[in-house]
Amino acid sequence: MDDKPKTTLEDTMRAVGDDVVEALDTAVDQTSKFIGGENGNKLIGGAAVGALAAIVLPISIVTGALLGAGYAVLRKSNR
Repeated sequence: MDDKPKTTLEDTMRAVGDDVVEALDTAVDQTSKFIGGENGNKLIGGAAVGALAAIVLPISIVTGALLGAGYAVLRKSNR
């Protein structure tokens, strides 16, 4: 008998999504700290992370920077 709860696609997607958000948060925090010290600007960190991501994603660096900055703003507004 198998008593383990079944994992659904939705559960898996939620878990992966949580991991991605955690990785993005860490990347923005660390990049902000690297660029501006302890009080680094999260908006600039987000833009930098987005621009770097654009190197491997099929989007332009400007689009990546805007998406990264937007993510940093969204994250700040949710806190």
